[in-house]
Amino acid sequence: MKNLYNLTIIILILFTSCDNTGDKPVLFPAGKGLFILNEGNFMAGNGSVSFYSEETGKIYNDLFSSENNRPLGDVPTCMAADGNRGFIIVNNSGTLEVVNLRTMESLKTMTGLVSPRQMVIYNGKGYLSSLISDKITVIDINNGELTGSIDIGCSSEAMVVAGGKLFVANWSGGSSITVIDPLTDEIIASITTGLEPESMAADRNGMLWVLCTGGYMNEEVPRIMKINTLTLKVEAAMLFRTVTDNPSSLTINLTGDTLYYLDEGIRRMPVSSSSLPPEVFISAGGRLFYRLAASGINGRIYVTDAIDYQQKGDLLIYSSRGELIDSEKAGIIPGFMSFTQE
Repeated sequence: MKNLYNLTIIILILFTSCDNTGDKPVLFPAGKGLFILNEGNFMAGNGSVSFYSEETGKIYNDLFSSENNRPLGDVPTCMAADGNRGFIIVNNSGTLEVVNLRTMESLKTMTGLVSPRQMVIYNGKGYLSSLISDKITVIDINNGELTGSIDIGCSSEAMVVAGGKLFVANWSGGSSITVIDPLTDEIIASITTGLEPESMAADRNGMLWVLCTGGYMNEEVPRIMKINTLTLKVEAAMLFRTVTDNPSSLTINLTGDTLYYLDEGIRRMPVSSSSLPPEVFISAGGRLFYRLAASGINGRIYVTDAIDYQQKGDLLIYSSRGELIDSEKAGIIPGFMSFTQE
């Protein structure tokens, strides 16, 4: 009888490990963590979604394909969140997948987008940048319908909403930030930057920080610029060492007071600084650091290692002191990371 009782308990536990449909296993735990978009091999259509749980300390891979019985597509590059919905941009497939963030179930697939790259959400609207088109695509996130576009006269990449304005970087061959009023979707200014502004972050003081790579062909010395989001004036431009420097992936911590970026490893800089940090905070140590996020619990820092851009890469988790806490195997070319809103 005791064995029968134990068997009954085990069966009950198995049933309660299923989601609210009663017949599907839970693919990843709820709670604090971050989603990782694995780009996959170009033209192979093997992009995927992973989730790293800060509570279990484990990574859960292939979530989209496991839930929907189909691949996500070719090169996912960004995910924006609104409540329990996620909006995943799949660049080379030209699609936007709307998913349930708790189950990764596909709720809708928008197709026919022109090389979409990144997305931000503001006041019920989604804005999508494009590597090829001169237009920002605007969608109604409540019904997932295209509502319009904004012609900015150039391609676009990184986007940030700060000070009630939408800032759009002209990355590929460009040297400017377009400023848009999201209430009217009208262009209100253009700010000249260094060549190819690749990533941006807004701090707690109303400043927008912009990392400019200096151009694909190393045309000029890279720089980080500080722009006042109220006056739209450039307040500082901090130059790197030489034209061959290759910085990327500028981000900011949860409290908005410390910047992090990739440059021979991970460097960090207080937003009060007037110069770039001379020392590397976390050395790459022979790894190929690819993308960076710095808003984890207890100040944790996350960086992906693309290894060789062919095999499955790693997610590395560091403490606020720069100590390696964990290393987990993700998908092929782990890139964009998005923290849960819980």
